[in-house]
Amino acid sequence: MTFTEELYEKISNLYVGMTVRGFSELCGKSPSYYGSIKAQNLELSSSAIAHLMEGIEERKMAAPASTQFITQLSNIQRFIADEIAQRHHKCSANQNIKIRHMLLEAVGNLADQELDNRTPTPVFIGLN
Repeated sequence: MTFTEELYEKISNLYVGMTVRGFSELCGKSPSYYGSIKAQNLELSSSAIAHLMEGIEERKMAAPASTQFITQLSNIQRFIADEIAQRHHKCSANQNIKIRHMLLEAVGNLADQELDNRTPTPVFIGLN
């Protein structure tokens, strides 16, 4: 089973009644997208994956706190993240190991900067 087929199965098990058209739209694509890529033996595009990850995150935020549904959505996101990592690894497998580590460090630094920018600075009241 391909990544795309397995992902569709995971999503459709979570959302009873999910159709291939609905899945395509969840990926930010036309209703015929999934059928088309499946017929061509292609995997989901990076843009479809990114759109799907955003949609899953929105659904997690809308769900009641601490539900099994949130856990299942998080598991799907991890499954997707693992696929993205494998795709990146395949692309960079021919690169020098030092260059790969440099690139991974740069990605980590960007993530740290993004977190720093989103975290409000603590405010201390009443201190002289």
